[in-house]
Amino acid sequence: MSLRELDKRVVDILKEANFNVSDRCNVYPKSFDRIANKENLTFVLKVLKDINGLKVNVARVLVEISSLLDADPLLVGVKNRGKKMERGVAYERHGIKAITPDTLRDYLIEDIPIIVYAAPGGNFAKLNSNKLKEERLKEDISRGELASRVGVTRSTIRKYEEGADSALYIAIRLEDEVDAALFEGIDLSRSGDPEVSRNIDDPILSLLSSLGLSILPTERAPFKALSKAKDKRFLTGIENYNKRLKKKAHLISSLSGAIDYKSFIVVKETETLKSNIDDTPLISEDEVFDIESRDEFLEVVRERSP
Repeated sequence: MSLRELDKRVVDILKEANFNVSDRCNVYPKSFDRIANKENLTFVLKVLKDINGLKVNVARVLVEISSLLDADPLLVGVKNRGKKMERGVAYERHGIKAITPDTLRDYLIEDIPIIVYAAPGGNFAKLNSNKLKEERLKEDISRGELASRVGVTRSTIRKYEEGADSALYIAIRLEDEVDAALFEGIDLSRSGDPEVSRNIDDPILSLLSSLGLSILPTERAPFKALSKAKDKRFLTGIENYNKRLKKKAHLISSLSGAIDYKSFIVVKETETLKSNIDDTPLISEDEVFDIESRDEFLEVVRERSP
């Protein structure tokens, strides 16, 4: 399967699951490929044939951008270190969860939970520790006896009942012995928000900040920052007046539309300018310098929104 075919497969699955899916990010450098949203679930997606190809610096930015957008980063691939990834198993690369397209479809469309994750040493499962203890006591089985039956130590059973994960084959044995479902589903959402703090080095972003907009700069993205004002969020571009402007505006419009954000682009060094491209208002750098307040700026953006 080529990367293009893999990307199409992912898009088809997301659309079948009724997600709004952005166009593919086709400007470089980049940290992600698409954004997909459905109700309160948003993914910032990176599609790779081999998830081992994700570099640590790209992963860091992918996590940061996901955090800024209140989204979850997700890798979709078919191989891990050259070996075929298993269906129904969650992998991880630089702290970002990774699954196959088939697993994505099972999870989103068939409502099949992911209950196995890969880690050094093999496949593992998260156990419902309270259920394990409850069922063991119900069956009147001691920790020592259960440990002997499944091939672990008594202290290991105690750790399972306190929340430790187990090797997959042990988890299956435990379920058989207590005759109860013990597997816990694996959440694809991130475990916590990273600290995202970056200096505003761009003079136009500094100017927007001085007007009262909250500016969160980005890197390796088609937009320069996420800007916040009142209850609105804007994907914010800064571009020269050239052939790339239309391409960037199309992409930013698609990205913002997928997550129901607003957008605008500040265009440098031009006197003639259209009001917008697609759903993205265009504002010249000179106009921004002449604006005196946040409310005035927001009114210009509103007037140029299609």
